[in-house]
Amino acid sequence: MLNPGFVTRKALALWRDVPAFLPQFQFHEKHRAVIHTSNPENILPLIASFDVQQDPVIRRLMSLRQLPQKFLHNQQTNSTGNFGLHSFTLLHSSASELCFGLRGQFWRTDFGLENAPDAIAFQAPAGPGSAKLLLRYQVAELAPGQHELCTETFVYCPDKRTQLKMAAYWLAIRAGSGWIRRRTLEAVRLHVENQK
Repeated sequence: MLNPGFVTRKALALWRDVPAFLPQFQFHEKHRAVIHTSNPENILPLIASFDVQQDPVIRRLMSLRQLPQKFLHNQQTNSTGNFGLHSFTLLHSSASELCFGLRGQFWRTDFGLENAPDAIAFQAPAGPGSAKLLLRYQVAELAPGQHELCTETFVYCPDKRTQLKMAAYWLAIRAGSGWIRRRTLEAVRLHVENQK
């Protein structure tokens, strides 16, 4: 059955492993890859340094996301052309987990990004019309020499109107976003498994 990624209050009440940086959310997406390696400590640093522009499919998907901005001749400084993991705020880093945060109006052509320089700023309450996004990567051992790399996206909207805007955007970009996540995981898997 197709999971559209919408999270009800009832589902959230039963959620296991709720992220500490975003305990309330209405949208969720998760992807996994199994990586065969005896050096799992190499996995998360590759995620942190991954350049989405190095993958031609991801680059094309990101350029499609920029089309509305180009048509509107919007030359604001928060251009999606420069958008990547460096646009996020690093909230947490450990041997087994990375958490990144983003605040803004993601459905706008320029994402409507807000300045959130640290975890405290990210966790401040979101005002009406603005959403918060948490991107979490986790590595867990499945068996000796076999590890799972998991990526999850959580989005919280403080009011119904914002939630409706985000829902429309979520439905429009979710397939492409999922493809980007899967290709990122696959690129990391290949890199780690090809290391000697």
